[in-house]
Amino acid sequence: MVYSKYMWSVKGYENQKLFLENALANNKLAHAYLFTGSDRETKKQLAVEFARMILGVSEEEKERMNPDLILIDQTKMKIEEMRTLISELSLKPFRYQKKVAIIQNFEDVTDEAASSILKTLEEPNNSSLIILLSRNQKSLLPTIVSRCQSIYFNIPKQKIENENMESLKEISKLPVAQRILSIKGYAEKETEELQSLFEDWISIERESLLSGNVEKYLNLQVLLDSLVGLKQNLNKKLILERLFLTLK
Repeated sequence: MVYSKYMWSVKGYENQKLFLENALANNKLAHAYLFTGSDRETKKQLAVEFARMILGVSEEEKERMNPDLILIDQTKMKIEEMRTLISELSLKPFRYQKKVAIIQNFEDVTDEAASSILKTLEEPNNSSLIILLSRNQKSLLPTIVSRCQSIYFNIPKQKIENENMESLKEISKLPVAQRILSIKGYAEKETEELQSLFEDWISIERESLLSGNVEKYLNLQVLLDSLVGLKQNLNKKLILERLFLTLK
C-alpha cells in the first residue's frame, strides 16, 4: 500500500515524513512515538496528519469530530487526567482499527502522570498508539524515552535566525508597557534556548554595528552581559527585564 497519496501540508522534514510513511506502508508502526525538537507547531501538525494516516481518515472526514483521535494540548497534565486517557485507550476503537492519542508538552506533565503512563508503554495495547510531543528528551524519564520511537524536528537554522531577527526588531519597537508584558513568554523558554536566541541577537547587532550603526553599541553590550548572566544561572526574569528595557 502506498501512502504518498496523503498530502502533507507541512513543508520540509522529508526524511521524517518518509520514515513515518514507510513504517505505515510496511505495517511496522511502533506502539509509541516521541516527537522532539524546537519546532513545536510542526510537530503537532505532523502528529495529527500522521494519526489520520494511521486511522485511514479521508479528506472528507478529517474536519469531523473523531473519538478515535485524542489530542491533549493542556499544560501540566495531572495523574487523574492521565488515568482517564489510559482508560480511554483501553477501550475498543469506535470506528477505526486503532485509537491514537497525541499528548503535547509532555515535558510539562507531572511526574506522577508521566509514571502512570509507563505501564501502558511497557505493555502496549495493539489497538492503540501514543504520540508524545516534547521540546527535548532530557526532561523526560529515560524509561519513557526508551520505550518510544524517537523522531527529531528541529527548526532549520536559517529559519530560526530569520525569526530571531524579526523578534529583535519587534521588541525594539514596542512601548515599555508591552515590553514588560512580553517578558513572561521569553522567561518560560529553557535556558539553552534563550542562550541560542541571545547569540543570534548578538550576531545581528554586531553586523549592524560593523555596518556603521553606532546606536547598536549599547544593545550589543547589554546582550553580551545578558548572555553571561544566563551562563552563570542568574535569574532569567531579571536578565530579561534589564535587556528588554534597554534595547533600542
